[in-house]
Amino acid sequence: MKNFYYSLFLLLAFLFTNATNGNAQSNYQHKLDDLVQLLDLPGARFSIIYQDGRQEDYVTGYSDSIRKERLNLHHLMFSGSIGKTYAAAVLFQLVEEGKVGLKEKFFNYCQEYCWLSKLPNIGDITVEMLLQHTSGLPRYVDNEQLWIDIKNNPDKVWNYKDRLCYAFEMDAVHKAGEGWAYSDTNYLLIGMLIEKITGMDYYEVVNARILAPLHMEQTYAATRRDMPRLPIGYSGLDPFFHMPKQVVVDGRYVMNPQMEWTGGGYVSTTSDLAKWAQLYYKAMPFSDETLRKIVTPNPNGVLNEYDSYGMGSFIFKTKHGKAYGHTGFVPGFRSIFLYFPDLKIAVAFQTNCDTYKGKMTLLHCVEEMLKDEF
Repeated sequence: MKNFYYSLFLLLAFLFTNATNGNAQSNYQHKLDDLVQLLDLPGARFSIIYQDGRQEDYVTGYSDSIRKERLNLHHLMFSGSIGKTYAAAVLFQLVEEGKVGLKEKFFNYCQEYCWLSKLPNIGDITVEMLLQHTSGLPRYVDNEQLWIDIKNNPDKVWNYKDRLCYAFEMDAVHKAGEGWAYSDTNYLLIGMLIEKITGMDYYEVVNARILAPLHMEQTYAATRRDMPRLPIGYSGLDPFFHMPKQVVVDGRYVMNPQMEWTGGGYVSTTSDLAKWAQLYYKAMPFSDETLRKIVTPNPNGVLNEYDSYGMGSFIFKTKHGKAYGHTGFVPGFRSIFLYFPDLKIAVAFQTNCDTYKGKMTLLHCVEEMLKDEF
């Protein structure tokens, strides 16, 4: 009789657990469907990894809203500035190996590139400042001529100077180390440093040190216009960017994404982005000491009462507690990945458009997805 009641207990527990999980999955799908309607998004994806390692992936909407072709979990989207975290992870490894010093002046490593002297503050900028966005370097992407040149030559293959020259005539945002200003220019210099120290192509370094050993199998270097499995990306950017409304035509992106390089530089899925959030913020690629530097606001990095920046990571105050993460944007696509240390969950959210109705950010979208679940 004991065995009968024990078996009955196990059966009821199994049925209850699966019913509960089914409801949770149903809730996430309904919420994602509702968000797409509320914000008038073409499509969106959401992934979550729980404390016990379970992962759930959701998708809704269209990869082509005209032909009504459905977005799926296998489509690849540009993840934008989330790619900065791969560059940061590699650089931190080089620091731990004693090959780079955080307090060293960047220019000491790359003096052979004499044209770097045209960048403001360059002689005073340390490696640490680049990671923190405290260098005062202006954003090269804020030069409209860059976007005009991209429109005129979308197949251009970019080198170091091709990108950085757009910042040559721009003023420093502040003195080196005496403020905070987010700038892709910082991470272009980090990419130069990684290639100088390793003697390898940046993408080969990331693959060897990060993607392959950590089994990131749905994350690829964005180095050509015809990236496979791209959905259509929809843009509503202002005329400054000189972008069409549809930035993917017949599987080809509107420009060579290789331009972005270490400012982003990858396509991925929410499944892989959530996995990377978990790995990055559990210090899998580096030491716990390095992780503390990543998630501790730097002296100039307290941005407001809700947001701050450490080294290669934002720190957000959310309705679900503190969250570490990064957002990403390229014309036609937006992404976010987050790790909630108190809940011990990792999430990622992507959409194939860059503007949408209302004032919700992707962080707000994630908060809405998690509402009433934790």
